[in-house]
Amino acid sequence: MKSLLREPLLYFLLLGGLMFGVYSLIADNSSDGQQPTELVITNGQVDALIQGFEKARQRLPSQQELDGLLQDFVREEIMYREALAMGLDRDDPIVRRRLQQKLEFISEDIATLDEPTDAELQAFLEENPDRFRQPIRFTLDHIYFNANARGDSVRSDAELLLSSLREKDNQSGSISTVNSPGQSGDPLLMTQSHFDMANEIEISAALGPQFVESVRELPIGRWQGPIESGLGLHLVFLSDRVEGDLPPLTEIRNTVKREWEATKREQANDVFYGAMRERYTVTLAAPESVEVSPSQGASTP
Repeated sequence: MKSLLREPLLYFLLLGGLMFGVYSLIADNSSDGQQPTELVITNGQVDALIQGFEKARQRLPSQQELDGLLQDFVREEIMYREALAMGLDRDDPIVRRRLQQKLEFISEDIATLDEPTDAELQAFLEENPDRFRQPIRFTLDHIYFNANARGDSVRSDAELLLSSLREKDNQSGSISTVNSPGQSGDPLLMTQSHFDMANEIEISAALGPQFVESVRELPIGRWQGPIESGLGLHLVFLSDRVEGDLPPLTEIRNTVKREWEATKREQANDVFYGAMRERYTVTLAAPESVEVSPSQGASTP
């Protein structure tokens, strides 16, 4: 029974029934074509006006200010009702989008009524490890070759230096870290030639995601290349690569909870929309003058 009460779909169905019932009642009451002309201001609405004023001004309103707030509220409510009566809410994309958002907020609030247990968060963490895994870290040196400056010879220049570096390494048994401007690689402003335990996000920001993708596959302990980036070509010596680990729940509980809630809200909206969508039959008219390819033809939403 408790698990049933925790099921968001139950709340969606109850909420949907309530909304449809209220809609039917309103429709019946206004079937004579007359709009209600009585406006009742409740104590709760007055309190809300006072609280809003106090929050904005850091003090309570005077009687004159409260009278002004009430007059503004009455004006807004009357204008709102008359606008609805005139159908001004229809075919307005801003109004439509706002109402859609408010309806989604309702389902999202229902989806997060209950606090997740540690067991639920642990299961979510295990089901979505890539969301929480730490980024890979690299220790590497790179030699840059400017494609714009070297033109068609950039690749052959890089390959020639790569052969030289490997030959020196084989002869001496040590690692060559040559990067003298004008003699080997080219200067690269604002970016270092050595990265020490830098994560993939940091390296990507400096040399681009294409470079990082290539470095992930490189063997450790030998000059490799040429590797392309958005800046040119590089020879790379990868000293170390530490795979990103998955932290325990105790260290990232707030992050996991935030992602869990976001996922639940998304699922709630999908279920809520699915329940309403079943009540509609959608017919999509064929376009009269716009031609589309067979692969892009119209389909029922």
